[in-house]
Amino acid sequence: MFQLILKDILLLKKIFLFAAAYIIVMMFLKEDSAVVFFVSVIVVTYMLILSACAHDDKNKADILLNSFPLTRRTVVMARYCSIFVFSVIAIMYYLVIAHILQMTGLSAQAHSVSLENVAAALCAVIFINSVYFPVFFKFGYIHSRLVSFILFFGTFALAPAFFEQADHPLVRDVIHYFPHLSEGKGMAIVAAVMMFLLAVSFFFSLQFYRKREF
Repeated sequence: MFQLILKDILLLKKIFLFAAAYIIVMMFLKEDSAVVFFVSVIVVTYMLILSACAHDDKNKADILLNSFPLTRRTVVMARYCSIFVFSVIAIMYYLVIAHILQMTGLSAQAHSVSLENVAAALCAVIFINSVYFPVFFKFGYIHSRLVSFILFFGTFALAPAFFEQADHPLVRDVIHYFPHLSEGKGMAIVAAVMMFLLAVSFFFSLQFYRKREF
């Protein structure tokens, strides 16, 4: 499984360069380091995942992989594990680039990262890909491109609208509930919800992929 992820990493060298350039541009355009980090991790991770999916589709990797002694469960699991691998890469990219810019004096802003920033970015990445992967494994990359486009830009478009609904009774109840929890319990609840979403997504992706013919 990890060999499949390593394959994607080795094939995405040019994308890594583009990702670094994107993060640098974002750091100079935005003053809020939390926003820069949040957007950078989501964009870079999603970019890497879509590029890996596109590369496999272009080279008909599914046909090749299914000719190997690999179960379809392993193929699907590798794609889901890549969410976390690519997220870690995106976070490390951000931290390294921020450090270099500060060391060279090109950026006077301190691009610090908190645990809450990391958790928020990971939740967004998990949500986006949990919705995208079942569609991808059902229809393939070509037919899921529109969904990926809508999902990606829709997430950023709907986020402000969501925060505008902060006065909604249900939203208020949720917001008021979390302060009564310890930080550890709050993080545990969020992690449990995200893992549940990921598990449901994986189940559907696996069922769809098992039924596909190559």
